[in-house]
Amino acid sequence: MKTFKPFLMAVVALVAGLGQRLNAMLFGYMASQGMVLCAAPMRSTDFRSVVEPILNEVFDGVYDQRADEWKQVFNEQKGIARTYHEEPVLYGFGAAPELPDGMAVTYQSGGVLFNQRYTYKVYGLAFALTKVLVEDGDHIRIGQTYAKHLAQSLIETKETLCANILNRAFNASYVGGDGVSLVSGSHPLVNGTFSNQLSTAAALSQTSLEQLLIQIRNAVDNNGKRIRLTPQKIVTGPSNVFQAEVLLKSTLRTGTADNDINPVKSMNLLSGGQANLSRITSTTMWGIQTDASEGLKLMMRRKLDKSMEGDFETDSMRYKATERYGVGWTDPRGFFGTPGV
Repeated sequence: MKTFKPFLMAVVALVAGLGQRLNAMLFGYMASQGMVLCAAPMRSTDFRSVVEPILNEVFDGVYDQRADEWKQVFNEQKGIARTYHEEPVLYGFGAAPELPDGMAVTYQSGGVLFNQRYTYKVYGLAFALTKVLVEDGDHIRIGQTYAKHLAQSLIETKETLCANILNRAFNASYVGGDGVSLVSGSHPLVNGTFSNQLSTAAALSQTSLEQLLIQIRNAVDNNGKRIRLTPQKIVTGPSNVFQAEVLLKSTLRTGTADNDINPVKSMNLLSGGQANLSRITSTTMWGIQTDASEGLKLMMRRKLDKSMEGDFETDSMRYKATERYGVGWTDPRGFFGTPGV
């Protein structure tokens, strides 16, 4: 009996061991066939490959599909690969003189009137998703919400920077390459100055609009020769949106009882309509954008870049978006305006 008891215990242990091995083999087979869900910690690489495309899609949905206001006035151009972009503003020759028979031609020399520099600056923002959010399964929902807010923040930055060029258009503390503000009565020429400011500040009306259009037609180049600038659109803030629409669409002159035509409409002088920028802070300022090729610009050094990475110390996942650009103007003839009254 004493010899049988150790034998029985050995048999029981053998059967138990076989049962554990059989159970492990069965569980492994069921897991491999998708019959059992196995819980495993999500590594940072797994998180990035799964979540980053989802956040990018939500971000792009806000950032790419929005109708940007600044693009109505500013021309986006590709910047050069250095810390700043510099554009020399040149002057050429005067009118050609008459040459009597047998007389030699005369020579003139051009040059650089001034240099306009665009300094590239980096703008960006980020947010982090903690490990607790990942463990609780809230990372997708909260991450999508924050990605939308991040896109809105970058949009707001660009819109505000561009609108501030117009908000400060009459401020002598903010100057261009020629040393004066965007809208000024003393822009330098080779000999003298020119003005892109309405001679007498006035509210947006039929009379003031026509006066500024006449001033644009009388514009000169850096040598003082007449040029044919084409007015394109009224640029103003929310306070003037309805007045601008009336002036652009009325068949007859506004503000009078006379049966006179509205020449702005009949001559199609402002074919671009109006650009109404909601971040223009003045309730009276308005102006006209022209077809001057080197007017208001946004020089894009590096387009939007989105990325995600893990933080070793906190186990958080960080998502960021940055871009690099500079805003300003080269030729002030691209915008004629008035602070209004």
